[in-house]
Amino acid sequence: MSSKNTKLSSIIKTSLLCLSLAPASAVHANAAKQQKEAVVVQAAPGNAVPTTAVPTTDINNKPILCQPIQPQPTLPGPGAFFDISKGFSSIAEATLPAVVNVATTQVLDPKNKGGDSPQFAPGSPFEEFFKDFFDQMERPRKVQSLGSGFIIRSDAQKAYIVTNYHVIADAKKISIFLNDKTELEATVHAYDDRTDLAVLKVNTESLPENKRTLPALEWGNSDISKVGEWVLAIGNPFGLGSTVTAGIISTKGRELAIPTKNQVSDYVDDFIQHSAQINMGNSGGCLLNMEGKVIGINTAIFSLSGGNVGIGFAIPSGIAQKTINQLIEFGRTKRGWLGVRIQHLNDDMAESLGLKVKGAIVGSVTPDGPAQKAGILSGDVILEFDGKQISENNRLSRLVGETTIGKTCKIKVWRKGEEITLDITVGEFEDALQKGKIEMGDKKSSISPEQTVEVLGMKISPIPNDIKEKSKQKDMKGVLVTNISNTSPALDARMRPGDIIVEINQKEILTPKDLIDNVEAAKKAKRKNILLLVMRNEEPHYFTIKLEDEPDQNKPKEDQQSKTDEASAGNTQSPIAPSKPESVQGGKDKAGPDGNKQSDVPDHPANRPSTAPVT
Repeated sequence: MSSKNTKLSSIIKTSLLCLSLAPASAVHANAAKQQKEAVVVQAAPGNAVPTTAVPTTDINNKPILCQPIQPQPTLPGPGAFFDISKGFSSIAEATLPAVVNVATTQVLDPKNKGGDSPQFAPGSPFEEFFKDFFDQMERPRKVQSLGSGFIIRSDAQKAYIVTNYHVIADAKKISIFLNDKTELEATVHAYDDRTDLAVLKVNTESLPENKRTLPALEWGNSDISKVGEWVLAIGNPFGLGSTVTAGIISTKGRELAIPTKNQVSDYVDDFIQHSAQINMGNSGGCLLNMEGKVIGINTAIFSLSGGNVGIGFAIPSGIAQKTINQLIEFGRTKRGWLGVRIQHLNDDMAESLGLKVKGAIVGSVTPDGPAQKAGILSGDVILEFDGKQISENNRLSRLVGETTIGKTCKIKVWRKGEEITLDITVGEFEDALQKGKIEMGDKKSSISPEQTVEVLGMKISPIPNDIKEKSKQKDMKGVLVTNISNTSPALDARMRPGDIIVEINQKEILTPKDLIDNVEAAKKAKRKNILLLVMRNEEPHYFTIKLEDEPDQNKPKEDQQSKTDEASAGNTQSPIAPSKPESVQGGKDKAGPDGNKQSDVPDHPANRPSTAPVT
């Protein structure tokens, strides 16, 4: 192509770009004018071509007239048109002073990790050598980490800063660096590991009098944000300092299992997924809309390499704002509590129970809790709470958590083919946790198989006495899974040896024969799935087993081994990680309830969180 043609092409493309990104009012005004007369624009001489210029002649010197531009439809809502040709400088300039870098110092004591140094015979030549080596390894050492945060409240004496809890967990010292490089020492005002959020407090009285009131950001409404809208992420990736990146909201309502210090975060069930580039060190930074308001707190990235691949996750402001306000005001959260462990009812579970609606199935009921007092039983499916139907967008944990403590609500449950409406008075989660009514830890028990039978590719036995003795349940019932074959549908459902099957399709299991009989009954009823209630480390879980996927005993062993490798591969490396430096994480793997490395991935049939939400 000649230079003349190339120049003409670039002129036309530039003109079209500007027209398509112009504000609506300008587009309409130009369109009205051009409908009356054709506009001819002379190109500027030389290379100085205006972005609105259109050539008057083609390459054959024939006249060209601009066609009238048709009026564009006006999209509803503020910020529907944003002139991206001017960039995001106005938003960045207004918000950068309120974004901070968070630096923490931790002291790691290798002695607390357990493990003994090797023992040698007295007089061994290796004894002195290895003694010096392990003495150095066992000395406590300081580790520094970097994260992000933003100021949400400030006055002439103090300021409150929002960040992620995993950024400051176990920190011995916390320093805050403002955008102008000013360093302030911070203290932890309060934190909530259920949402992985924390509030830091800094004293500003040491600053010059005219700078003591620090700039703060405002909360935006994440509920009205839409997929495809522009967003900005500001944070401290790799310790480089305040960095601004842009992207769009890719989707909303992502459910993830984000590991925190004490547990897997279970309260945030609708992360915002966006494409603004965030990396290690962005944790705790803000996600802004085009009004410069906070609609999310960047928390994790999806990556197999540790670098950004355009998939970031932020806690929505709809959850964060309420949590942060409570942490600032009360020093802790105040959330509603029913006293049940639940699991969301998916399509396969609903089919196995003959239900056509969504809900939350009750795994266990806390003794002397609000649910037990209201008459809720294990196996009930909660369909509605306080007039709101339970669904993917209305999770029971969130609905209960946001309900006023002490309020009496109507709750509709499905029990053995009937709908029942009960009255329940909402308790306080934090109060129950303090009184020991809620168990957040895990317990591991030994497995001793005996009198095993096989069903659906699982080897089943009665529960050994040593497991019953260690259990907190006074009258433990069910059967023990001692082994799972490579081709069992239970393996696809993520069941494990050591699981205790308590119910099948809401029918109690006392012996291995009970399980076999109920499986055969489900097959005769032409059920596609069966629903198992399983206790794993004293916690209830529901699993759906597909009956049509029974193991084929004639299947080649090579295929069976391949299936096992594929199933185990999902647990070897977690693609979802908090967006903080690797040096902070210390290379430590999060352990699941069974002691194996846990894969923290989005909730879908292949990868589900390992703990049942507490409500």
